[in-house]
Amino acid sequence: MSRVPPKKKNLKPDPVPAVAVEVSAGGWETQLFKVLLIVLAGLFVYAPTFHGDWLWDDDQEITANAVLPDPNGLSRIWMGETGADYFPLKATVQWLFYRAFETNRTAWHLLNVSLHLLNALLFWKVLSRLGLRQAWLGGLLFAVHPILAESVGWVSELKNTLSLPFLLLAMVTWINFDERGRTRDYVLTVLLYVAAILCKTSVVMFPFVLLLYCWWRSVQADRPEAEFRSGLRGGLVKRLEGVLPTGLWRGIMASVPFFLISLAMGLLTIYFQHQRAIGTETIPVGGMLSRTATAGISMWFYLYKTILPVGLLPIYPRWEVDPPPFWMFLSWPAMGALVFWLWTKRKTWGSHALLGLGFFLINLFPILGFIKMSYMRITWAADHFLYLPALGLFGLAAAAAGSLYGRSSRPNQSLLLVFGTGIFLTLAILGHRHAGVFANEYEMWTYTLKHNPNAWQAHSRLGKVMLERGENDKAFEHIKRSVELRPDLAETHNNYGAMLEKKGDVEGAVEQLRIAARIAPDIGIYKVNLGSLLVRLGKYQEGREVYTELVTMDPGNPTFLCNLGVAQYFLGENDAAIASFQQALQISPNLKDARENLQQAMLKREKGGQAPPPPAATPVPAGGGILGADSAIKLFGN
Repeated sequence: MSRVPPKKKNLKPDPVPAVAVEVSAGGWETQLFKVLLIVLAGLFVYAPTFHGDWLWDDDQEITANAVLPDPNGLSRIWMGETGADYFPLKATVQWLFYRAFETNRTAWHLLNVSLHLLNALLFWKVLSRLGLRQAWLGGLLFAVHPILAESVGWVSELKNTLSLPFLLLAMVTWINFDERGRTRDYVLTVLLYVAAILCKTSVVMFPFVLLLYCWWRSVQADRPEAEFRSGLRGGLVKRLEGVLPTGLWRGIMASVPFFLISLAMGLLTIYFQHQRAIGTETIPVGGMLSRTATAGISMWFYLYKTILPVGLLPIYPRWEVDPPPFWMFLSWPAMGALVFWLWTKRKTWGSHALLGLGFFLINLFPILGFIKMSYMRITWAADHFLYLPALGLFGLAAAAAGSLYGRSSRPNQSLLLVFGTGIFLTLAILGHRHAGVFANEYEMWTYTLKHNPNAWQAHSRLGKVMLERGENDKAFEHIKRSVELRPDLAETHNNYGAMLEKKGDVEGAVEQLRIAARIAPDIGIYKVNLGSLLVRLGKYQEGREVYTELVTMDPGNPTFLCNLGVAQYFLGENDAAIASFQQALQISPNLKDARENLQQAMLKREKGGQAPPPPAATPVPAGGGILGADSAIKLFGN
């Protein structure tokens, strides 16, 4: 291990503890108490979610995800054959977890909560490695803060809770590399970052975070040994040393692989978003001026909600930005003024503030609105986007609290303890109450519409829940309202079509599903619903056309093949139907409908094209006892 050279006498004292020195925080009893406090506080906050229902798009992620029960699912996951995004490591963990717990809701919720508590402890570790005296407060704040309840209570956000442990460990190994210059630490950082970004691409800004850290380190002391010790040397670095601190330039050189990884995964994510998640659907984001206004307001909105977590909602009202009013653009000079003021204080506490705020803003950038995302068809801002960025503000709060406590007299320290305990209890109670919102969809969407009555997807999802509860009339009104609010979206027409079928208006249902499939031709679920209804109504010619398109889109889907065979069977194309059923069974040997349909088609062939009469107890179409594998229209939304 390389040693730091002794400090020269003519150098100024280091204004902060060296980053290499991990701050002692008491004996093991004290440490154990802090760990237990973080864990128990987190368990209290998220107790309402332990036995919670599936929410939002949990059906697409877990319960109706065909790849999870598939024994060959891993190859499909890593080849990118399924899903709206390419998060293969996250999907692999889901596939493995499904092997043990299948669709046990409690198990999946406890997995999310456990990962969240692990993240709280790892965040404490990162802050401790940065030299914070009361680093554990950052972990405690992370464990109970209400703004994170959406990510923890919603199983689909496993991508948040799973990507963060890898990223936090990557931060620790990067700090180790900074201090020791060991290749092993550098390689570990790269591998951990790859793991994190394969869970969720929102960590894509990590290379910029590394540079921010290198700058912060270079500001902390004027001595050479305090600079970034990557071991990188070369003519380029030497030529640039006079422009920026040596440590920062060496950090830039060391961060090149991370930028390449981010670029590759970022482009892949944009491709998946546009090809699968968005397709041809309209995402009303406006032009660049509108997006700039959206991004500016979002920065302050997220800052405000993190500092004062009241009025939190699963879906926030959209602010109008097309065209944007002039005052919205003032958010940018306001943030610039704040950053500039902190820059003027960089030689003292300002550098720490810039590290925390910079981390927050850097990780916000991908979700501010400059890049079109499928979620933007619902609203501009969401709490689950803050799971990573909020770390910057939590760390800043922990640093400020530790500094204030350390410089206070004993009587004032007692007052600060009382004040801090009050803040902690308030956040824990607010977090517990807000976590309860995510216990079930009925509570979640009723709460949302109480505070945001124009949330079209809340109407759509609440209608689905009411339909499942047997409240058909109320369900119809909510789903009809969602179409009125967003007639440009395939999802609203899809759900409206399902409701019309329930009410007996099958022709109206077919028309709504045709509209949905026309708006989003690249999203298979709308075609699935349309094809299913067409076959059930005996419109086999059009049904065959729809399922032929679906099989072309996803040739490895046994359900599509089975339903194509149904349409072929009733059109008199018995040999083609047999081939479709056999192909479906090769992919999924346990698909009951395909197996029974194949038997029916084989009997028809044996009898010279005459189908045998169906079993008397089984209600079937007039053409014979053959059924589709996916007969119900799915109501959904994410």
